[in-house]
Formats: sequence, structure tokens, C-alpha cells
Amino acid sequence: MEHKTVAETLIDITPPDLFEEKNEDNIEQKNKSTKTNKAYNETKRYKHFAQAFKPIAPPKDYNNSKLRNFSKQEIETNEVSNSDVGSSFNNKELTSFDNVNSILNKRLKATQQSNSKELANKNSSVFYSLLGRTDTFLPIPVYLCEANGKIVVNITVNALGKVIKSSINASSTSNNACLQKHALEYAADARFSTSNKSAQIGTITFVFQGK
Repeated sequence: MEHKTVAETLIDITPPDLFEEKNEDNIEQKNKSTKTNKAYNETKRYKHFAQAFKPIAPPKDYNNSKLRNFSKQEIETNEVSNSDVGSSFNNKELTSFDNVNSILNKRLKATQQSNSKELANKNSSVFYSLLGRTDTFLPIPVYLCEANGKIVVNITVNALGKVIKSSINASSTSNNACLQKHALEYAADARFSTSNKSAQIGTITFVFQGK
């Protein structure tokens, strides 16, 4: 008995259009999913940067012509844009801005005082002689007189470092009453380090260069 081998051939009769359409649907769904995720991430990132880069209000006394030229419409547009991303200012933030303004004002005053001291240094200088002690407060003399010269003040300092007595030393180069008056006032305000000596004698010298 003979056996015959039968060859079978399988033919895929799936309509190509349906397969391609299915693939296109899958791709379109994936694209929609990708686009949705991307939009969500961009929104989060935009809000993140909007919060990170919130503008700080300038000091109240800050004067800038460019800021004054902004129209009301532009300001309102910016406010709407900020509110869309959750960046509108709240009371806490405004309080923080007030604190910043306060700090800036304090720094401005400190700078002005520093400039005044530098100006005083240019017109006068001060030295002292008090063995074994250092100054804890030595007023910088502000020059208020027309005359110039060197005024030497004799001082007596107690154990706490306070000047308890003062007088004009004969080695002074000027007899100007204005110079002597201010030199005595500044000497009285001077403070030095403490000591076991109940009374110690020294001198403070003020040199006024003139206006």
C-alpha cells in the first residue's frame, strides 16, 4: 500500500483595509494619549515656573518712569494672565513685599549714615592715648566750625570706661571756641574698656581740617 504526501497551503484572506484601519485607529489613540499627557505636563510645568518666578513688588518710594508708563489695560491683562495659572498675590505675599520694602528702606538709611560718616572722616580725625585700654565707642566728629586746627582734650576715665572729667590741653593748636566746645562734647561721649583702675588719665585728640 502506497502513502501519498499531501501538501497544504494556508492563505491569509484577512481584508488588508480592515487591518490597516485598525492599526490607524491604534496609532491615533496612542497619539491622543500622548498629546493629552504632554498638555498636562506642560500645564504643570507652566504653573511651576509661574510660581517660581513671581515678580517682587518694588519699594513704595521706588521711582521709575518706565513703570509709570504702563497703561491700566496692560496691568489688568497681566493680572488676568497670572490668575489663570494660580499666580495671583495673596495677603501673605503682600506682607512679604512690605517686609522687603522695610529692609530696603533700612539699608538706604544705613547707607546714608555711612556716607555722612565718611564725609566727617574726610574733614576730621580722632586719636586717643589711654594706656592699657581700647575704645568701645569713640564718636566721629562732624565738622561744624569754620576754623581748623588740633584740639587735645584731657580725660579722666573711671573703671567702667566712662569719661568722668575733661578739659582742653595746652598743646592744642587752636583757641577757637567752636572747635573746643565740640571737642569736649565728643570726648564726654567716648567709652573705653573696663579696668581695675578707678581713675585713669589720658587724652583724646581731634584734628579738624576745615571746610
